[in-house]
Amino acid sequence: MANDTKSITDAARQFAHSLPPARHPEGQEALRFARWFGENRTATELRPSDLEGYVDTFGATAPNAITRADALKSFLAYAHKSGILPERLVSHVRVRRPTARQRAVGSSSSTSEVRMTSAGKAALEEELNALIAERPRMAQELRDARADGDVRENAPLDAAREAQGQIEARIRELEGMLRMSLVVEDEIAGDSARIGCQIVIHNISTGAHLSYQLVNAAEARPGTGRLSVESPVGQALVGKRVGEEVHVTAPSGVVRFRIESIAS
Repeated sequence: MANDTKSITDAARQFAHSLPPARHPEGQEALRFARWFGENRTATELRPSDLEGYVDTFGATAPNAITRADALKSFLAYAHKSGILPERLVSHVRVRRPTARQRAVGSSSSTSEVRMTSAGKAALEEELNALIAERPRMAQELRDARADGDVRENAPLDAAREAQGQIEARIRELEGMLRMSLVVEDEIAGDSARIGCQIVIHNISTGAHLSYQLVNAAEARPGTGRLSVESPVGQALVGKRVGEEVHVTAPSGVVRFRIESIAS
């Protein structure tokens, strides 16, 4: 039976503490996921859509996307085996391969600006600083592993090298995004929906009113009112104005939304 009171953060910490030093990056990924999901939310609130949304933030072309996905799978398998999660959710962690067109667009825009909110930029800077602070510890692990026998058949050394590679790949990714970042809150003009704006939409079928801030995919967090412009709903809203309707295809069918207000 799953533990309904254990937070996702507690579950991630328990997983991290269960790992040997060579698998430390897997624990870091679990803790990163917990921060993204909502540190105080219970593990049993986790849904397949949350995992799919998180994996979308990796970027299919990022060099460490597969490694991060594998680390998340390890955490989910551990949580299920430990009774923290009632379901085995590993199968919902899938890195989507980019199409030929997406690869071409990604290649041509590799030096383009990355638009984000100031809060999102601050979060990425915090993650970058934390990873840079890990470098001395990783270097020491490599030295210790090299001193531990024949380097040709040294599993701890291989694991330490892989872990260091994961960290360095993420550092390069973050440095690239921050180097090209453009904070957009002060730039919002006109009346169309775009990154940084606050938007209220009306679900025509249910009558519900939903309020979001449109953000870059790296900033999106479930349960915080931040909606990625790369999500199906976000993509449909970008560029639209108050009063316009958008149609979004969902598993249950087509959902219609009307934009009620847009504010900076």
